[in-house]
Amino acid sequence: MFAIIDSRSSGQAINNLQEYVTDLYTFQTNGITGNSISGHPDIFICQNKDQLVVAPNAPADLFKFLDNNNIVYRKGEKNVGHDLDNSVQYNCLSTPQFLFHKSGYTDSIVMEINKDKKFISVPQAYTRCGLVHLCEDNFLTSDRGIEKVLLQNSLSCFYFNPDEIIIKDHKNGFIGGTIGILGNRIFFNGNIELHADENRLKEHLLKLNFDIINLSDEYLYDGGCILFVK
Repeated sequence: MFAIIDSRSSGQAINNLQEYVTDLYTFQTNGITGNSISGHPDIFICQNKDQLVVAPNAPADLFKFLDNNNIVYRKGEKNVGHDLDNSVQYNCLSTPQFLFHKSGYTDSIVMEINKDKKFISVPQAYTRCGLVHLCEDNFLTSDRGIEKVLLQNSLSCFYFNPDEIIIKDHKNGFIGGTIGILGNRIFFNGNIELHADENRLKEHLLKLNFDIINLSDEYLYDGGCILFVK
């Protein structure tokens, strides 16, 4: 098992994550997109069950990492850029049954791979940042618009206040950008216990039989999620 994480995550988080994987890639770009999301894996990578879809202009050493570790991927059609419409095309959430994204923004290769799934359009184009698939029909979000759509589709959606989630250059980040899931373990980039709303979320996750792993002693950091790949 391998992991991909924002290189700007704390040294403590990166070091602790290394204990759970064979190898780890610290993701970073320069000048391709906005600074706040420049190190976010979920801006450049859409994770599907059997393969990744990776932006063609992702770093060359990322492709080398994927190739060296025999990780299956396809290159997407469009490059990531600075504008909204070209910085979100891979930031969608794929589950066994659904593809969640804002309609009209998804890369064509992602759409092709997920063509047999129900597409659910949400109002937030940075969908993966703000939405986590926990298990079965259980989801976690920090976006009220996403929550409303999921509830309309009879899906269980737990809302978490995004206040106190750190992100570069903005007031607060998204809960999805702080999390990675590996089996029944849920990893937080930071420490969920420092958040004012931590008790509600911890109780919810424990009911779903998750083991909670805090990777550092700092506030939650939105680094564009932690991707576990094999």
